[in-house]
Formats: sequence, C-alpha cells, structure tokens
Amino acid sequence: MTSETATDSNDWRLTAHLREAGQAHQALRALSAHQVEDEVHARLGGRVAVGTDGASDLFLYTHTQDAAAAAQQAVSDLLAGHRMTADFTVDRWHPVAEEWEPADVPLPADEAGIRAERERVDAEETSESLAAGHALYEVRVQLPTHRDSVEFAARLAGEGYSVVRRWRFLVVGANNADQAEEFEGAIRQEAPAGAQITVGEVGSTPFTAFDLAADSGL
Repeated sequence: MTSETATDSNDWRLTAHLREAGQAHQALRALSAHQVEDEVHARLGGRVAVGTDGASDLFLYTHTQDAAAAAQQAVSDLLAGHRMTADFTVDRWHPVAEEWEPADVPLPADEAGIRAERERVDAEETSESLAAGHALYEVRVQLPTHRDSVEFAARLAGEGYSVVRRWRFLVVGANNADQAEEFEGAIRQEAPAGAQITVGEVGSTPFTAFDLAADSGL
C-alpha cells in the first residue's frame, strides 16, 4: 500500500436502513421520481450517486459531509411522505484502510497516522488470513516453460514462501496487501526472463492453503 490519502468525489456515504424489509426498490423509485440528487446538488453543489442493496438499504454517495447531511434530510422527508421510515448512518471512505469508517473517525493527518492505520489494517488482514487457514492475497506468476515453473517453485519454496504450482503457473500466498506487494517486488527480481507477474486478492475459492505465523516475515 502507498501513503496516498487523496479521495475521490464520492468519499462520503449516507446509508438509509429502511425499517421494513424489502422496501429498498420502492424507496429508490421514490427518490428517482423526486430527484433528490438534483435537490442536494442545487443546495450544496456537487453530485449525489444513489444505489441500493436490493433489500432494505439505500446508499447515497456525496462529496462532503454537509452534502450527506442535506441528503439525509431530503430522504427522510421523502420517505415520510411515502409512509416509510429509516435509520441513517454516515460513513467516510478511508483510502489507506480501503474501507468505510464512521464519520467521526478522522482520516490520518500525517505520515505517522497513515503508518499506524496501515499497520492496523495489516494486522487485521493477517489475523483473518490465519484464522481462515488460507491466504487473503496472492502473487501469481506465469512462467515461459514448464521447466521454469518447476525450478522457480522449488527456489521460492526453499526461500520460505508458500507456493502452489500448476503446470506453468505459480501462486504465492500472502497474509495482507502490504506483504503481497513486498513479495511481488522480491519475486519480480528473481523471476526468469519472460515471467508474467500479478498480485491481487484471493477469490472465493482460494488457490493457496497455508498457515503462516503472523511474525514470520513471509
């Protein structure tokens, strides 16, 4: 992960939790007809994006906390007019943690804060990875030949990496995003010419299964 803290134009989220299940689409249609997005835009500027989980939650993405507050008032009034009620929460996107946090949780303001948030995220991901018994992230390596894959897999395994090999493909597991980036850089330095290397989150069916100590360094 980098220390970049820039956010995009939709870095605040208002969630309307409808108290009666299954009303999300009805509420969304009401909002679209009423054009809440245009109302908030006219009052505060910027744009509002609206979405739903299809069940009981509506999501309105805004550019400021004030716009989220204005959207909450507009949506609350509109829902009341359609005999619907909701509970509201406001969250802010944290680009280091890459997750929504409550509005009262401040963004990290300096390098020390960024580092602390990154360390917290790494610890949480590592704990989740170890509890699940499989990697949350993978470095994927496609080698030019089968012989290359066999030799490189043996080399990486000898260096302490958790490696799964299938034909010309290798997958190296990592406990968290920072660890995956570190592995990717090191593996790229050692890989044979022509190797194609990518890094990303593990899908719903993990390709690697392993158990690493959180302080192992690998």
